[in-house]
Amino acid sequence: MPYRLLNGVMFNVAWLGIVMSQSALIAPAVATLLLISHFALMGEGYRELRFIAGFTLVGICIDQLLFRVGVFTIAGSIAGPPLWITCLWPALGTTFMHAFAGLNGKPLLAAAVGGVGGAASYIAGTRLTQVSFAADISGPMILALLWAVIFPIALAIANKKIPEFHDH
Repeated sequence: MPYRLLNGVMFNVAWLGIVMSQSALIAPAVATLLLISHFALMGEGYRELRFIAGFTLVGICIDQLLFRVGVFTIAGSIAGPPLWITCLWPALGTTFMHAFAGLNGKPLLAAAVGGVGGAASYIAGTRLTQVSFAADISGPMILALLWAVIFPIALAIANKKIPEFHDH
């Protein structure tokens, strides 16, 4: 199985395991297993690890904002995002140099994929968990716009060729 396809399958399996578990114990274990498997099979080393870490930190801030301003609610109340949602960010981070690398350099297509795919992922997540949109129409629209911007930027950053510097 080509690595890009394998990467996509691994991400989707991890996404489903994290979302279905909604567990502060199982979700981090699934994310950790994905990261270990990813780097053992196809990881791009320190450069990719730095990207995933940075992407995860940005994602945590985005989720904090979305929950705090009320785009999402848990059982009808404004709250911070649960830990298991945080585990989705490093999982998604593994895809930018692999499964989605073919979209790099195609910002309009990447924006469309990001907007539709990002919103669809959150919609699916709200159907499977206690997290819900505060507003059924504007919530997905906000996410579609947000991901139409985030996705091509993340692709460009992940796939930017940076020369390696070595100490001599």
